Amino acid sequence: MQVSKRLLVKKEIPIDNSKDLVHSMDIALADYYCSNNNFERGLEIFREVMKETFDEAELHDITNRYLNYALSYSQRLMMDKKYVEAIEQYRDMMKYTGFPINIYKNIGLCMKAIGNADLAIKFLKRFEEISPDKEDVYIYLADLTYTDIKDNKKAIEYYEKALEKNPDNFSIYNMLGHLYSTYYQDKFKDKQIYYLNKAFELAPQNRIVVKNLAYVYGKFDEVQKADEMYSKLMYLNPTHSDLHAYGAYLVRHKRFSEGFKFLQHRFLKEDLGNVAFPELLKTKKKKWNMKMDISDKKILVHFEQGFGDSIMFARFIDEMKTRCKEVSLVVQNGLIGLFRDSKLGIEIYSEADIPKINYDLWVPMMDLPIICETKPETIPNAKGYLKVPKTKINAYKKEYINNNDKLKIGIAFEGTLASKETDRDIPLHYLYPLMQLPDVEVYSFQVDDLTRQMDMIPEDAQLIRLGRTFRDWEDTACAMNCMDLMVTTDNGVMNLAGALGIKTFGLFNRIVEWRWFKVDGDDIGWYKSIKPFQTPTSGAWEVPVAKVMEEVDKLRCKKIADKIKKKV
Repeated sequence: MQVSKRLLVKKEIPIDNSKDLVHSMDIALADYYCSNNNFERGLEIFREVMKETFDEAELHDITNRYLNYALSYSQRLMMDKKYVEAIEQYRDMMKYTGFPINIYKNIGLCMKAIGNADLAIKFLKRFEEISPDKEDVYIYLADLTYTDIKDNKKAIEYYEKALEKNPDNFSIYNMLGHLYSTYYQDKFKDKQIYYLNKAFELAPQNRIVVKNLAYVYGKFDEVQKADEMYSKLMYLNPTHSDLHAYGAYLVRHKRFSEGFKFLQHRFLKEDLGNVAFPELLKTKKKKWNMKMDISDKKILVHFEQGFGDSIMFARFIDEMKTRCKEVSLVVQNGLIGLFRDSKLGIEIYSEADIPKINYDLWVPMMDLPIICETKPETIPNAKGYLKVPKTKINAYKKEYINNNDKLKIGIAFEGTLASKETDRDIPLHYLYPLMQLPDVEVYSFQVDDLTRQMDMIPEDAQLIRLGRTFRDWEDTACAMNCMDLMVTTDNGVMNLAGALGIKTFGLFNRIVEWRWFKVDGDDIGWYKSIKPFQTPTSGAWEVPVAKVMEEVDKLRCKKIADKIKKKV
């Protein structure tokens, strides 16, 4: 049907210019989206609305609603481990007045989660400053400071603050006992034992608490209490690391028979970290299992861990030759020349040679005390068992050692990373007095100056950096044979000096490594030529060094007297 154009009336539709309805609609949509978990769209609308809201009371209300939704969304992101996205939301929230102060804590935790410990601590400290409720922030700060910043002293401070609000938290007591033990070593003994005993009272079945308490009792030679705790540990599903720690405790307290058996758990420890065992030691194929008769077997003895361990346990080769048909020894490349020239009466190989070795069973070197049924009083070859041909010693001496009548002292003040972790190294400045003595020449046996301490000796301290000339451990042995005395901490150099029977003053910290069951008297048990000098408390190196200086002065005077006699 056709409609006449005259019947069509053109009518203007009025436009409503008021923004109130649109404004209300935006708020309603923002609420709806957020309430239905579409936070990103809802929060986006809220932010647009807040830009266009000029009424102060209404802006305050909308801002609060936005912050509540944004906080919920951020916490959900944290639960989903979307930490970067959560940080972005918190960052937006901080632009608005009245944001909740626990945002600082949450940002700190997110920063920790993404590995930014420094920023995490800054935000948590800010929360600590302004929050009336610090019940949990101290725990977070303590955990961060301990695990990420590795500042044990500061971590102790935070844990002790956390304890005020959490007096029944066994985990805090345990951490405090552990930290006092590792940071202060032998100091604050009462606190170490108190905190760990409180943890034990609150959690007597906790394996870690029992292990820590057992270790501290053992460290302070409270053997009866340590035995009780280790006995409890055996019923708490101990890990391989726990059993290894028990073995170390037993050896340290002269119970070799059981101790070395428990130390076999070293290959299975859960916390091996950077310790790398040779490939053969990772398989059970042809491994001696303590029950096999080896009297008619060809045994391959394999090195493990550091050079010092290989040097120390090579002493058992003579006895092994009487207990089995044939012995072959695999050692690190740097030791092959020294061990071959020592005429041990067996074939010496490198790890690469293993495929061509004819053997029935293999044994890791640190298991040899088990086969040899060694006791502290029956340690073999304690007077020395390695040697270097005289011709090589003379050649080395002619090339590198000054030809004079001065007393010649070799020093080694630091070892590998393992020695640093166990506080075995002595800061070099304690040995400056040795370098300042008249009629004395001090030679450094450090191959590497890891901490660059030798670059900082004073002008009046003379030190000859002999370690630069060492190509392998046989060079080190040649150099030792040119010295009147060695002064060294617990490291590979000390083990070599003892294995060569070189007169040595051994410097030991108050807490010693597990193998040193004897650090008093004229020798250290494993080596008769090493006289121990121990700190009375951890880090008090000035005390043993003063005693070493007295002994060195006697040697120096004797050398001068002998020189005078020769002239007469």
